[in-house]
Amino acid sequence: MNFNKKYFFITLFGITIFRLWYIWQGPFDLSPDEAHYWEWSRRLDLSYYSKGPMVAYIIAFFTKVGGNNEFSVRIGAVIIAAVVSILLYIMARDIFNSERAGFFAGLLPSITPLYAAGSVLMTTDAPLILFWGIAIYFFRKALLTRKERYWYLTGIAIGIGLLSKYTMAIIFPCIMLYLFFSRDDGFWLRKKEPYIAGIISFFIFSPVIIWNSQQGWVTVRHTMGQVHVEKGLMLSITALMEFLGSQLGLITPFIFIAVIYSIFRVTIIGFKEKQRDYMLLFFTSVPVFVFFLFKSLQAEVEANWAAPAYFTAFVTIGIYACPVMPSNGNGVYERFYGKKLVPLCLQTGLVKLGFAIMLAAGFLSTTVTYFPGILKIVGMEDLEAKAPINRIIAWKELGSNVGYIYYDMARKKETFIFSDTYQMASELAFYVPDNPITYNVNLGNRRMNQYDIWGGLNSQKGNDAIYVKGGDAAIDIMVKNAFKKCRRAPLFKAYRGDLLVRKATIYRCYNFKGISEKEVHVY
Repeated sequence: MNFNKKYFFITLFGITIFRLWYIWQGPFDLSPDEAHYWEWSRRLDLSYYSKGPMVAYIIAFFTKVGGNNEFSVRIGAVIIAAVVSILLYIMARDIFNSERAGFFAGLLPSITPLYAAGSVLMTTDAPLILFWGIAIYFFRKALLTRKERYWYLTGIAIGIGLLSKYTMAIIFPCIMLYLFFSRDDGFWLRKKEPYIAGIISFFIFSPVIIWNSQQGWVTVRHTMGQVHVEKGLMLSITALMEFLGSQLGLITPFIFIAVIYSIFRVTIIGFKEKQRDYMLLFFTSVPVFVFFLFKSLQAEVEANWAAPAYFTAFVTIGIYACPVMPSNGNGVYERFYGKKLVPLCLQTGLVKLGFAIMLAAGFLSTTVTYFPGILKIVGMEDLEAKAPINRIIAWKELGSNVGYIYYDMARKKETFIFSDTYQMASELAFYVPDNPITYNVNLGNRRMNQYDIWGGLNSQKGNDAIYVKGGDAAIDIMVKNAFKKCRRAPLFKAYRGDLLVRKATIYRCYNFKGISEKEVHVY
């Protein structure tokens, strides 16, 4: 097959159209995080409790144009995924001098469950990966052209990435390590441009710092809690194995192994021959993954935290896609670096077979990610019941049910909606008709979240309310004492086929007297 630019963009266009159709026809509702970020988007601010504001700005832009619906919330993720694929295509094509390398690197994320899910779910990871990739692209341009403007563009990209997710900060040591070990580019450490780029990124990020200074540095305290700084040094082999297992699941074992091998090949050539591009690929992927690998020894690490490591790791997959050049007769393609012939990649039958298996396994895993009902068709009902998609369906049904009760009560007296979790409060805010303001009561059994900063629950004194809890749950004593009386509605149940996917307990409560919320932990 002739893997030229035309075929890449035709394929990417088809994938993007599929994703647009997928979020348009709505097989599942907003995830709790998406609903919460949508809540942020209708109360725009310099920053928010747990993350920077970029995801809220993106959602706000598209919902302003298209209204409050799943398609408008998620279309940003689809567009970002397409741009990320183009960035990967350009970098792999240029580094390996091969359209085929660009083709596979650009489309590989589309067959990994982690990136495939991220291409239709609007979370903070989407803009993080985008600006991580843009920063690396401009950094490479700065090295190749030695033009100052690319350093400044790198700083801008890093700054916007920091507004997306604080994991972006890891790119600073990656860049510094590359410059320190690079024979050709180490001189930049003695020039002003890298440091001006850092200042630019800090300036763009400064609104987050200003907001935090006004909020008692809640994000700093939250982030320190998330990385378990207070636990100090400790070893957790279980957390390490869980982290590795999560990476195998999110990338698929075959792609994970292929990427590990391609990084190994790139690293050997890069350090042995001081090859600039290969060293760049190493320092913007391996240190990130190793950091989270060691972090998992100390405490639990979320599976998606290492996502930036895979951007340039996917570029290294181009080493399997040899450019068109003569072979040495043994299936090993070589390229001159200096005065030496360096093995570039293997094109043996075994490697080709392994590459085909990797692509097929990735495609199958991604298909199941999008359409978990396939598991039931092939007799894997237990796996279907555990599919992540089950956690993000039936919210619309719950919203409609609560909405019926809400408007029935609101005809008689002003009524508000609240829950004991931010996830439930956010989903109800989105799915109850007309998107009412909702609240997340603090009963002292949860960590702080953005609802605590917004507050306002006690401003509803004297009004009636609807209290919603996940599962089949008794009313909390603090909530019960905060009202003159509360009456339980019929238990809400939602099914997908014969599978029970959601239960919720709904209470009609009357005459809110106010509540003394407990102190929450900022972690």
